[in-house]
Amino acid sequence: MNFKCLVPVAVAVLLMMAGGRAAETAVTINPELRGSWVVPDKGWDGRAVLLLHGFASDMDEAGGFYKRLAAGLAAQGIASLRINFRGEGDAARTRIESTFATRIADTEAARGFLLGQPGVVPARVGVQGWSLGGATAIETAARHPDWFRSMVLWATVSGDVYGDFPKGIFGAAFLQAGREGIASMEFNGWKTVTIRREFFESFRGTDVDRSLAKYPGALLAIRGSEDFLPQHEAEFMRIAKGRPAEALLISGADHLFHVFAGEKGESARVIEVTVAWFGRTL
Repeated sequence: MNFKCLVPVAVAVLLMMAGGRAAETAVTINPELRGSWVVPDKGWDGRAVLLLHGFASDMDEAGGFYKRLAAGLAAQGIASLRINFRGEGDAARTRIESTFATRIADTEAARGFLLGQPGVVPARVGVQGWSLGGATAIETAARHPDWFRSMVLWATVSGDVYGDFPKGIFGAAFLQAGREGIASMEFNGWKTVTIRREFFESFRGTDVDRSLAKYPGALLAIRGSEDFLPQHEAEFMRIAKGRPAEALLISGADHLFHVFAGEKGESARVIEVTVAWFGRTL
């Protein structure tokens, strides 16, 4: 299925990304939660975006994707805060000790920290999430409908997450963890991780689609046509209550948008479109 994206191609964003600068500061949100706060060096009007990384990744994301996104946002005059989820946010970590509940709690704490930064305008805060980070963004927004003015989802998990575990790439690990309490799996060809039964159990009762229906803000959903997760953007568009709501399917892109392929991948386009979206909707 193909989707027509209504987001304009913003060539100017690429130029600003090349020439813009920003102040990046390592921050401690609480004793267990750390992140990076990036503020444009000029022209900042209080807009800010919270960046939520995917499963088994970290705040800089695969291939430095989030560092590049933060730079692009800063060049557009938008601040950003990216975090390392507890028990998960370390590129070298192989034992996953997070749960969906800890992810949401970390997101709530991060937003509180963000609002405490001088100059941030609470009504102009957005959120972006990749894969499980997208589901984390949706669930947080469902619990706090007035928190985010705009949201961007990259290759996001959808529907009944717990019910879908046995059907997808987590299937064998889900069953093993159910029997033994812990399981190992190679994740997306990137690294091998161990996952506790508690991680899987924490998704019981979570329905991403149902949660998205509670979010009233702007929504952009981006996915590659070769993602191992099923295309769900048409359903997201049907469910979304806020406007604008738009989708982009990138032909040939995988779950990681071929971020490790450099200029040959689709990551630059994803950043360009995401930055343009927040520039338009925050």
